[in-house]
Amino acid sequence: MTADDVDPENPRPEGHYPRFADNEWHYIPDELAQTISLGPAGDGEDGQDWVLTYTPERENTEDREKILMRLTPRALHELYIETKGLSTDQRMHGHSAECDLCGEQVDLDEAIPNPRGEPCHKHCWAEYTGAPDWFSDYV
Repeated sequence: MTADDVDPENPRPEGHYPRFADNEWHYIPDELAQTISLGPAGDGEDGQDWVLTYTPERENTEDREKILMRLTPRALHELYIETKGLSTDQRMHGHSAECDLCGEQVDLDEAIPNPRGEPCHKHCWAEYTGAPDWFSDYV
């Protein structure tokens, strides 16, 4: 299943996650990823809980409503426990890829396509193609 296969009005894949079948599901496509935020609920005063927010996709974009989840210190700790063992690659899944030329991870915002259309570092592409001197200003 790819992101293109997700139905924003019914984001739980048919036949998957039966334990959560009765729960409300939301879908956040790539273009709405920037709507996710995590931070203090107020002005940063001591003792305030944190809030996790996002804006789910809706067929009618005028009908989109921001979802806010208050995280107590215990809830924030649980979120940390769930994510602390993830590698950088796992945390960045979908935001980085293996450079087709050197094999290291490349941030997709910084990558350029090589002749096969695969992501690569700009400096790897420059070395591979023998880019002109002026290209080094953009690397």
